[in-house]
Amino acid sequence: MRMRSLFAALLMLGTVSLPALATGETIYTGVTILDPLTKHRLPDRYVVVLGERIETIGQGRVPRRYAGAARVKMTGRFAMPGLFDTHAHITLGPVTPQVNDGAVSLMVAGSDAITRHDALMLLAAGVTTIRDPGGDTARAVAYRDAVKAGRLRGPEAKVAGAVIDRSAFPVRGLVDRVDDTHDVAGYVQAQARAGVNYVKLYEALTPSDLASGIQAANAAGVTTIAHLGDVSWAEAARLGIDSLVHAMPISPYLLPSDRRAAYLAQRRPGPYAFFEWYEQADLDGPEITTMIRTVAEKRIPVDATLIAFNLAFHGDDLAYRDRDVAWAYPAMVENWKTAFRFDLGWKSDDYTRAQAVWPKVQRFVRMLHEAGVPLTIGTDMNNPFVAPGVSVAREAELHVAAGIPAWDVLRMATSNAAHLLKLDDRTGRLQSGMEADILFLDADPSIDIHALSQVTGVVENGRYHRPADLKAEAKR
Repeated sequence: MRMRSLFAALLMLGTVSLPALATGETIYTGVTILDPLTKHRLPDRYVVVLGERIETIGQGRVPRRYAGAARVKMTGRFAMPGLFDTHAHITLGPVTPQVNDGAVSLMVAGSDAITRHDALMLLAAGVTTIRDPGGDTARAVAYRDAVKAGRLRGPEAKVAGAVIDRSAFPVRGLVDRVDDTHDVAGYVQAQARAGVNYVKLYEALTPSDLASGIQAANAAGVTTIAHLGDVSWAEAARLGIDSLVHAMPISPYLLPSDRRAAYLAQRRPGPYAFFEWYEQADLDGPEITTMIRTVAEKRIPVDATLIAFNLAFHGDDLAYRDRDVAWAYPAMVENWKTAFRFDLGWKSDDYTRAQAVWPKVQRFVRMLHEAGVPLTIGTDMNNPFVAPGVSVAREAELHVAAGIPAWDVLRMATSNAAHLLKLDDRTGRLQSGMEADILFLDADPSIDIHALSQVTGVVENGRYHRPADLKAEAKR
């Protein structure tokens, strides 16, 4: 009944007027096409879209056979594939603590209104495909299926269900909690029956839990994502994990042995580890270099979500932290400012220490890239101050600031992600026969990555959208 009610709610949201698919061709003229996969700029192109597909791409004058087609003049602008956010919590809502009879829990209260708003804001920033790596299972599946059926406007999605974890207390609406009566394999099997594409195995799981989850997922035909704590990335790779998230491989077993005991004795719980671990890490030591080599050899994708940590590390700079809050749903902004913060309780010295290790975080991500680890652009959207849509461009900027070439970052945000999601046979590039997911920009992001936020228009499955229209609709 819960699933049916969610579908009904999404159906009602989907009754807003969707742009009609063209019955004939629409031609976008005068663009320079950017192909991140080949690192080519193709000037003076036209793109013919028929229905949901790219019919053809040509150069120069449009052939006479298209004389009756609708035309959209894009002279001087740049076209590239629609963006991917591979870490977008599309159904995540405000996170609030609760205490009942002395028992502490968290409630994650997703809502259809927040999901609808975020979906439109993602499109407004040129994001046409997402991976949701964890949330309420029923809501995530309902969102994916409503978009696929055309009942809701938003990026196409592949989704995970609730994260599977041995959390210290219940986290309702987000976590399937492992305990003496609920095991990892059982949760994996239940989520697979619910129709998820992925299962997410979380930071408090033991190596045995992780092995059980991977085995169950393989048997059920779903893909595994890991957000790890004490279990190292090297161990997860050995066990057969499919993908990893966050540039925070904070396992003490990846620290030099002579620093490990002191770190364990002094570490504080929660997000303090984001900088305390890096203070002790030796990025040139055998633990890290072996781990990176293993992840690269096994071709395990990673999305670094740099923006989520960058915002926490600079939480003392309110102008920087809050610069994108206009993109976010108001209830989410209020929650971030009052209850849900990664830097909750941090003192001035904590911010100073966090900002001091940021160059090591950047170097670690650059090392992953240079070693050949497949990277994608993911934001951790809807975690504190990570606003929908605009954060993809911010994440790309942070990757370039880390020393990764702009062309490579654009590939991470398009064809790399399409390959990871096993969608590269139909999206992630602009070529004949592919889905018409197109981002039009005022400037060239391969020259200046900041241009990725200068969106002129977005074509999503053949439908053309103006960003201003999508933002206005999201606020209604």
